[in-house]
Amino acid sequence: MGKRGFTLIEMIVTLIIVSILGVFAAERYLNFTRDSHQAKIEGAAAALSSAMELVRTRIIIDNAENSVDYEGETITLIEGMPQASAGSIRALLHIEVPSSWTRRWTTTPCAEPSYCILGNMFAGKNGFIDVPGYIDSGTRGENRVAYLWSTGYTLNENGCFAYYINNASTGEVITGTVTDGC
Repeated sequence: MGKRGFTLIEMIVTLIIVSILGVFAAERYLNFTRDSHQAKIEGAAAALSSAMELVRTRIIIDNAENSVDYEGETITLIEGMPQASAGSIRALLHIEVPSSWTRRWTTTPCAEPSYCILGNMFAGKNGFIDVPGYIDSGTRGENRVAYLWSTGYTLNENGCFAYYINNASTGEVITGTVTDGC
């Protein structure tokens, strides 16, 4: 009785089948990763929007003009709306102040435990990233944008980030997400 092994054709067919299955598995995994990151950004934007509603209520109750107390944190108001600063966003979402703050976050991945924040940005300022569909109607740089994005990612124009805009020139607050680059 002779020992029989696999023929070369059987091994090639097996490798092809395993390779095809691997490609489909990798694609599904990458989609899950993208979807989970996108969901994280959308969740942060929803939390920010909810916090804004609570602040608006607090402003009305306190008849606040310059600042309002939000769960023990002082939120500075600009034109009756929370300032679009990193500090305001951190206070609203209870995020720790990052230890590795840098303006190079457009090219350097965020290294904080959960999110990085860049605030007080306006059209023409170094590091400003356009928000699709938003046209800055201010003439004195009074409209400010704050960006929020996840660990491991950079803040860039094709990015994956949540934003808050204090459109002081029109008295409008805008929150949302850019998820094309997730």
